[in-house]
Amino acid sequence: MPRIICAGLIAVDLVFEVAQYPTAGTKNRASTAHLIPGGGAMNAASAIAGLGADVCLAGAVGRDEFGTFLRKKMDERQIDSTHVLVLPGVRTPSSTVLLTPNGDRTIINHRDQAFSAFDINLPEPFGFDAALVDTRWPDGALRILEAAQRAGKPGVVDAEAPVKIASEALGLATHIIFSEQGLTDYIGACDALALKAAALRLGTWCAVTRGASSVLCHDGRMKIEAPAVPVNVQNTLGAGDVWHGAFTLALARGRREIDAVKWANAAASLKVSRPVRSEHFPTAAETDAVKR
Repeated sequence: MPRIICAGLIAVDLVFEVAQYPTAGTKNRASTAHLIPGGGAMNAASAIAGLGADVCLAGAVGRDEFGTFLRKKMDERQIDSTHVLVLPGVRTPSSTVLLTPNGDRTIINHRDQAFSAFDINLPEPFGFDAALVDTRWPDGALRILEAAQRAGKPGVVDAEAPVKIASEALGLATHIIFSEQGLTDYIGACDALALKAAALRLGTWCAVTRGASSVLCHDGRMKIEAPAVPVNVQNTLGAGDVWHGAFTLALARGRREIDAVKWANAAASLKVSRPVRSEHFPTAAETDAVKR
């Protein structure tokens, strides 16, 4: 069974389901409200655990009620929290999320600068089959990708804006997955030419996820496109994180990049088809069953 390490943002999300995006200066009523685990690393780790693999989460929470809530969820989801630090004197990162009926989400996040500056004590030898890191914790991403490179294991970066703060980590990655906002931040555009420019600049395999549109991939020589799976969208929150987790797990299992992309597309399609209140992440059997 593959063992994956996920590193980066761990947060709580307060999600409000609203009929439409609010107009500035008005008061609005939400139909429902949910407090759920969030953050790219937490969501990706949850997805990997749901897909049946062994996963370790690296990052930090505050010594507060939100941190306690998140650590309880890690235990419930069978996520190894050995490398999750508890930082005193700072609040656990949190987000307010507005979710509209078509599944689109708008996120406002707050996190203390302390969550970008702490270190990780990662023992040798590297005890994982792959690593997934994000740009929210550049120092941790660098340390973990250095270890993955020494061990000859895949090192995947979730490249969300701002991307350039993690430039050193990008140079060590075997695979870099941009969001649309991330690729625009890094290159100045989000299209096939921009992705090619990123792949040539970084000298590694790159892709950009584009919501309901196809995933574009480029290895510096040629572009490959993988269509998204059509689905009735209920909730796009965390879909990209599930995609990253599934893609990284597929690489750890020895799949080719294009097959890993298609499997990740299937997992993400299942995630967006479920309501925000659902904590049921796609299983490997469910993902395998999706026609793509």
